[in-house]
Amino acid sequence: MNRNKKTAKRAMGMALATVLLLSPLSYLGTETAYAATTYYNQKTEKTVTRGVTYEKSSRMTDAGIQNIHVLKVDLTESTLQFKEVESKTDYGLKETVKKLLTDNGAVAGVNSDFFGLSGSYSAAFGPIVRDGEVISAGTSINKGEGQYAAFFMDENGNPFFDYFTMTAKCGNEKKMMELASLNKVTSMVFPIYLDRNAMTNTSGLDNRFQNLVKFVVQNDTITQISEKGETVAVPEDGYLIVMSGDYRDKAAYMFEVGDQMTLDINSSVNLDGMETAFGGGGKLLVDGKIVEANSIVAKGRQPRTAFGVSKDGKTAIFMVVDGRGDSIGATHWEMGVLMQEYGAYEAMHLDGGGSSTMAVKTTEDSSVNVVNKVSEGSERRVINAVGIFQTAEKGAVQEIRMQPSMTRTLAGKPITFTVYGLDEHYNRIEIPAEQVTLDAVGVEGTWSGYSFTPKTSGTFTVIATYNNLVAYQQNVVSGKVARLSPTNASIKLNKAGETATIAMNAYDQDGFSYWASTSTNYSVADGSIGSVSGNVFTAKKTGATYIKCEKDGVVAYITVTVGNAAAVKAPAAAAAKDVLNQTVTVANDGAHYFNVAGKLAYTGTNKIDAAVYTSAREKAKAYVDANASVAIYGGKNDLQTANKVDSLTWNGSYRFLNRGGVSVAMLSAAKGGITATNPSQWASFTRDIDAANNSTVVLVMDKTPSAFSSAAETNYFRAILSKYVEQGKKVFVISCGSTSYWTSTKDGVRYINLPDLWKADGTVNPNYKMLRFRVKDGAVTYEAVHIK
Repeated sequence: MNRNKKTAKRAMGMALATVLLLSPLSYLGTETAYAATTYYNQKTEKTVTRGVTYEKSSRMTDAGIQNIHVLKVDLTESTLQFKEVESKTDYGLKETVKKLLTDNGAVAGVNSDFFGLSGSYSAAFGPIVRDGEVISAGTSINKGEGQYAAFFMDENGNPFFDYFTMTAKCGNEKKMMELASLNKVTSMVFPIYLDRNAMTNTSGLDNRFQNLVKFVVQNDTITQISEKGETVAVPEDGYLIVMSGDYRDKAAYMFEVGDQMTLDINSSVNLDGMETAFGGGGKLLVDGKIVEANSIVAKGRQPRTAFGVSKDGKTAIFMVVDGRGDSIGATHWEMGVLMQEYGAYEAMHLDGGGSSTMAVKTTEDSSVNVVNKVSEGSERRVINAVGIFQTAEKGAVQEIRMQPSMTRTLAGKPITFTVYGLDEHYNRIEIPAEQVTLDAVGVEGTWSGYSFTPKTSGTFTVIATYNNLVAYQQNVVSGKVARLSPTNASIKLNKAGETATIAMNAYDQDGFSYWASTSTNYSVADGSIGSVSGNVFTAKKTGATYIKCEKDGVVAYITVTVGNAAAVKAPAAAAAKDVLNQTVTVANDGAHYFNVAGKLAYTGTNKIDAAVYTSAREKAKAYVDANASVAIYGGKNDLQTANKVDSLTWNGSYRFLNRGGVSVAMLSAAKGGITATNPSQWASFTRDIDAANNSTVVLVMDKTPSAFSSAAETNYFRAILSKYVEQGKKVFVISCGSTSYWTSTKDGVRYINLPDLWKADGTVNPNYKMLRFRVKDGAVTYEAVHIK
């Protein structure tokens, strides 16, 4: 970390005479010593620059999803800095964290201090020292008790936290005046100290406040007293005392040009010895232990930002926990536990709530991007941020990396593979495409710069070479269109001349979707009704017809009505068959056969003849047990006879079976989701699947994930499944909770619903089917078998 001392410190002083409106994290309350229990943790880690990493930890807990974002900074890296940053546009202007970091040249950072929430301008509550220069400080905080902590690092690199306090006065031999701030612009009624760390002249200040009077002080002497509203320059070798015209008339009339000025400043920390300082909220960790929340720390789980350092002072930790959305946020106690987990020994809260923001530029990025989900839906404008800086100039390329725009495409749909370099400090260096040799192995296609258009389908690898450096991108898929799906299956227009834009998605054999609006061919059955140009239909006259949509031999239809014409019926469009859905013929060939059935028990209220009930269940069981290596009963089953084959039977709780290269996990989401039913299942099924490491995963559930009460939980569950798909596993989710059979493939996962044996009225369901899986040498196929 660069700790070189800059110029001599400036005198300072301040007392915020007006009350600043606190941001929403400022409520009274203490916390119960409790933290959510984590059952599953999805982690991703990326390099920001040498010595800085960004990690996202998304945890499923007994209280819900908790998304945690962490920046770790190695303070022993000589080319790294972190410091407070403010608006480059105008002093005291509130701007987003992303803009503050971008404008100041930071590679990452978080929101920082508390500030006045109203208006476009404000001032940070705490002291600010940047690059050894005292930027601002105040006298209004921590007068009665320690509430707003601040971080300090002295010129020898020693970090510490303190509840900073200060008193400041200025005056001549006739009168001493309390100073309201050093470079903190608030209501501009009472005197404040301004120097060139704030501005070069007062024009911006005079535009915002009327009738300000400025004392120009050089060499401890008042050299000028301005007229009310007169703009003056801030002297390079002095400072201004600025106040309202009324204050000058009523309380400062005894000051004149030529008066000797005295500054009397006392503070709990000698800012002249500091290299860095910025303010925050209450302390979080002291000597490695969580301290009680003070009066400004919000109760309950909230979006929060915190900052801490390790015991040896060699690592800085920045953390944001998302809240008020999909993520539950964190309590004061949980924030302390999390900061301890990541190595913090001393820590404090920074501003939270809607202010909590982390923005990062990893080696994969060309600009700083917000990585957390801000609670207000868009970035709040804040007064300052803490930025992390890489000061090393870009050097020679030491390694190259490849960044694909996507890892799946369709034949004929281009995909971009950007190749860039990294120097020894992981500074990103852009490399022109013409200087890189690129090759795709596994499919045919054409290159144009970094863009590759596959002509055939298959899995392929891209190899990039630059100055004897090589990078690979493996397991890229060029898929086949299996299904077309228009966003709207019908177009309704009022009259000739009106238009409608067609939005079309194409799905490949694994259920991954692609935007295909302009690459699909359209033809109108009755060209007199209208025509299609590109993907826009234009009506010619009143009437009805349909549009045939075709891509790579796959067809969909859109009906069209213009005016009050009666709609016509379009032909049925058949989707391409799932490549894994094949006829399964049982043979003594070393394969494993898994038969899976839905609910056999009747749970309705109608009376059923006992003989019929027994006969139907025994018949279904005979189908399931026949020719099976493993029989799986995936719904409530009240059969009394023992199974004759290896089996797994639903009992409403978590169960797991590992056979023949297949992992079968039974999960219950009966109460609306896995967490509401039994959250420990998250740990159980992920642990067991990871340990078995089989190529086929079958999850049997009583509720399909799309029916979970929480959409966030649905998305979290699907994200876990996507991880297994990325590992090359075939993943099936089988729900057993209705009278119908259906299948759907999405993002590589096959979702199948098996019908109940009984209809609601107590009669046998004629649509009852089971699944038969055949697994051999890692390859899997399946077939739905109708039980008659």
